[in-house]
This record gives sequence, C-alpha cells and structure tokens, in this order.
Amino acid sequence: MSRRGFTLTELLVATIVFLVGFVSVFALFLGGMKMRKLAEDTTRSSLAASCLIDEIRIDAGGGGGGIPQMPAAYAGDGFSPFREGTNFLNGEEGVLNDLFSLTNPLFRYKPIPGVWYRVINATDLNGGNDAQTTVIKLDLLIVPLGTADTTLTFSDLNRRLGVFSGMSKEELRVATIEQISTLLVARGIGFRFQAVVTRRPSWLP
Repeated sequence: MSRRGFTLTELLVATIVFLVGFVSVFALFLGGMKMRKLAEDTTRSSLAASCLIDEIRIDAGGGGGGIPQMPAAYAGDGFSPFREGTNFLNGEEGVLNDLFSLTNPLFRYKPIPGVWYRVINATDLNGGNDAQTTVIKLDLLIVPLGTADTTLTFSDLNRRLGVFSGMSKEELRVATIEQISTLLVARGIGFRFQAVVTRRPSWLP
C-alpha cells in the first residue's frame, strides 16, 4: 500500500488559512481591549463629571460670604476664586473666550485617580456673565490619563501623546481652549460634558 503525504501547495494553503484565522482573532482581541479601555475611560470620566458638577453646584450657591460670583469665575478649576481673595465682580477680562496656551493647566480630580479636568467655559443661560443669575451653564473637559504627576498642562499632554503634532505654531497661537478641547475629544483623548447648575441664591434675602 502506497502512502501519500501533503504536497507543498497543500501546506502553503493550510498555512495561509491558519495565518488569516490567527490575524482575524488577534484583531478581534485588540479591538476588544480597545473597547474595554474606552468603556472604562467613559465610566470614570462620567463619574468624575457628575461628582464635579455637584461640588461646583455647592460652591456656586454658598461661596463668597453671600456675594454672587460671575459665572466666568468658575472657569478653570470650577471653583470660585473668592476664597483666594480674588474678586471677579469688577471685570471679566481674560476669562471669557480665553485664547489657548500650552501652559494652560488641567486640574487633577483627587477623588478619582488618573482623572484630569478643566471647566472650559461657564456662562449664564443667555451665554453672558450675569453675577445675579441662579443658573450656570458649564462646559467641562475630562481627560482620563493615568499619571503620577501632580501637575499637568496641555504642553505635557502634547509631549506624552503628540496631540497637536498636526497643528502649526500659528494655528496653536490663535486657537481657543474650546477648539483644542474639541480636538482632544475627536482624537479620543478627552470627554466633554455640558451641564446646567442651579445654584442656591444665598445672596438673596
């Protein structure tokens, strides 16, 4: 009885089929890992945003010894600077429509490790800066980035992830924080949350 082995062609076909199957399974595995990370980042960012908004609501309603702060005073770290001796009642220069700078900081949200944030904008319902308003619209950027650093700027973010590698120096110079935040979201690095905070009018009788 004669024995017939595999031909070279059959071995090549079997190898190709195996490689195609292996690459497909590996791609599914990588996709699953990516989706898992996205889900984890989304969950952590949503939780941080919810907690931050509640904290800002408390600060916006009772801070400043009963003196109402303009909505723009909550841009940045999200809390009124009144406690630091800064009074925003006499002007809003440099607060609204702030130009982007690589030195602009992101703020660490300590209750949830690895989460950084910045309040991009804060206005009244009409998009203005009425100190007497009891409703504040917040535009919040959350960046989930596991790092042991105690400070983080947009420059640090760019150095780590090459966020602005496709932008010229001139484009960066005239960009606003709003535009940069939109870019971070488009690249899957950050998350944007819009919220309406109704503050307790402690300054009213």
